[in-house]
Amino acid sequence: MLGLLWVLAAIASAARTLPEEGVVAKVFDGDTVLLHSGERIRYLGIDAPEVAHDRRPADCYGYEAKERNARWVLGKKIRLEYEGEPRDSYGRLMAYVFLTDGRLINAELVREGCAWVFRKDISPRMFERLLSAQRDALAYRRGMWDACPVEPEDRYIGNKRSYVFHRPHCRFGKKVSKTNRVVFFTRWSALEKGYHPCRRCKP
Repeated sequence: MLGLLWVLAAIASAARTLPEEGVVAKVFDGDTVLLHSGERIRYLGIDAPEVAHDRRPADCYGYEAKERNARWVLGKKIRLEYEGEPRDSYGRLMAYVFLTDGRLINAELVREGCAWVFRKDISPRMFERLLSAQRDALAYRRGMWDACPVEPEDRYIGNKRSYVFHRPHCRFGKKVSKTNRVVFFTRWSALEKGYHPCRRCKP
């Protein structure tokens, strides 16, 4: 019992010490930054194309997304809001990032076509806000939606549990159960519903 109380107290203490604001010292990519305090912040509710790392090549629009993120936040004071579990498996803080004027950078990057919605583990209210920004970017083909042509398929397999969609030949898509499976006939329809592309088959 005492052990459980100690764990709960430690969790409560950690929650109280989560930073509410900070100044961005470094931008790693389109959705991750470093504060002067040393905390890494991963933008909650979005996913940006990757820059080259661990011997893996950059995704299309990865460096453009990083540059745009830097223009928004590098050297600037930001405000942080959390939802659910505050840290990911890498120890990064998962947060909504606001400028001092109130603009939500997570949504701005999606609206500019520099990131897509990552639906899992965010509230319905915030999902709708980010999805509205994504639909706007898709409608006007902003950012990567114009710069990154993708070979189309005649259908795509979506997973209603993970909100990921796959090419029909993707081995991960083939593992989606019938209960969780949804079929999209264009990648645009999947994106407009808030599903995000598989990192392996890149639909």
